[in-house]
Amino acid sequence: MLMPRGYTVATVNKYSPAHRVGLEAGDRLIRINGSSFYDVLDYYYLCAGDRVDLEFTKKSGSRCRRIVGKEYDENLGLEFSTPTIGPLRRCQNCCIFCFIDQQPEGLRPSLYEKDDDYRLSFLHGNYITLTNAVRGELKRIARRCISPLYISIHATDPAVRRAMMGNKAAGEIMDQLTWLAEAGISMHGQVVICPGYNDGAVLKKTIRDLAQLYPYLKTVALVPVGLTRYRRGLVPLRPLTPQAASKIVQYCSRRQAHFQEKFGTPFIYLADEFYLLSGLALPPHQHYGDYEQLENGVGLLRLFLNDLDTWKQHANPVISGKREISCVTGEAAGPFLHMFMQELAKISGLKSRLYILANRFWGGNVNVAGLLSGRDLLQGLTGKPLGEAVFIPAVMLKEGSGLFLDGISLKKLSAALKIPVIPVQTLLEIRRFLAG
Repeated sequence: MLMPRGYTVATVNKYSPAHRVGLEAGDRLIRINGSSFYDVLDYYYLCAGDRVDLEFTKKSGSRCRRIVGKEYDENLGLEFSTPTIGPLRRCQNCCIFCFIDQQPEGLRPSLYEKDDDYRLSFLHGNYITLTNAVRGELKRIARRCISPLYISIHATDPAVRRAMMGNKAAGEIMDQLTWLAEAGISMHGQVVICPGYNDGAVLKKTIRDLAQLYPYLKTVALVPVGLTRYRRGLVPLRPLTPQAASKIVQYCSRRQAHFQEKFGTPFIYLADEFYLLSGLALPPHQHYGDYEQLENGVGLLRLFLNDLDTWKQHANPVISGKREISCVTGEAAGPFLHMFMQELAKISGLKSRLYILANRFWGGNVNVAGLLSGRDLLQGLTGKPLGEAVFIPAVMLKEGSGLFLDGISLKKLSAALKIPVIPVQTLLEIRRFLAG
């Protein structure tokens, strides 16, 4: 009888349920509750109970079976070599706007990985294109209710989407989205605007087509294409101009008002960069609902303004003696940070400085704070008066890693500047620092 394949355990978290029953790195998990498992979705589904029956082989080759007692939704504490446990689905596209193709050599390896995996979309909010999704996988998504999914759409016109993504399967997107909607799967969409390709009449058609899929397609984010100085030997693209951004904001504002009346939601959301480029005002807080498109830069500045309003509602922190701090941001958010600096200037005994840094690493077309590199900060801050701490937006760092996009660590940057560099999610964290 052939033994089920299973998967080798990479690490076992200390004090976890799996650790308590003797599982170790290098052991091979074979069955869960008597069932073989295909990937991370099967794994989570089978491990959901408060008693889990595990069959595994030790590195020595001996076979074991253990019953694990745990809280109903407690993680077993096992990690595998890939986040999907099974093989990772790779991107099969050659998108003309791909940011990964516009990076220099020598960055950390994970920055060059092109995944296009519906399981990572469900688990981590990664955007997928569905060009590598066969009908059997769509049926599995429906059967397991894998929802919500995050879909990179870009255009509903088949010819335009094929041209933008370099994949003949890209033209099937409306059939795929419709099938998922009919199966009851919730989705969020993304459209990267590449002037001359999917703006103008193509964008209007895309919005009309996608609106037919509401409420299963819950939101669609429009994002301007990002172009770096490393874009060589690729399809020529031009950045969005202020005039073009203004036209898109004005058109989408009309459509948003229509959808608000019809659906009770704007449905289409614009990345903050459209408003910054056009010089038009950001929508109010209510416009963004649950802020479901933050990863696309939709509503980050509105959240900052909300934060600033909360700051103003409290008395200024009282500090002892003389204090001195610095804040850092990118060129796009500079005017917003100036408003915060005006509030800091009201605090007796505090001296504060704002450093608005250009993105030299990626080039002049990239000016958002989230894409500032460690090298940009090192070059822009070395030799400058910084005070006792430097505050940066937490979006500059890869979540949970302490690493900037160019691989420089927060610890290394702090050591080089000889001062703590502190990432913050909200302005209230700076208030706590000053008060404490």
